[in-house]
Amino acid sequence: MTNSQPEDLTTRVATIEEQLEQVLESLDLIGTIQNGVRVEVRATSQSTARLERTVRQLAEISARTQSAVVRQQETINQQQETMNQQQENIERILTYLENPNRGDTMPN
Repeated sequence: MTNSQPEDLTTRVATIEEQLEQVLESLDLIGTIQNGVRVEVRATSQSTARLERTVRQLAEISARTQSAVVRQQETINQQQETMNQQQENIERILTYLENPNRGDTMPN
C-alpha cells in the first residue's frame, strides 16, 4: 500500500495540474473576450454619440428649413396679395378708360 499511495498522489497532483492549466487557459480566453467586448462597447458608444450628434444636426436643419419654408410662403402670399391689388387697380383703370361718360376724376 505504501507504494500505491505516492503513485496515486502523483496521479492526483498531475490531474490537478492539468485542471489548473485548463482553468488558466479558460481565464486567459475570458480575459481576451472581455478585452474584445470592451473595445466593441467603446466603439458602439462612440458610434452612438456620433449618431446622436447627427440626429441633432438633422433636427436643427429640419427646423431651419421649415422656418424658411414658412417665411417663403408668407412672402409668396404677400406677393400674391400685391398682384391681386394691382390687378384690381388695372381693371378699375381699364373700366374708367373704357367709359365714354367718364368725368375728370377716377373712381376709387
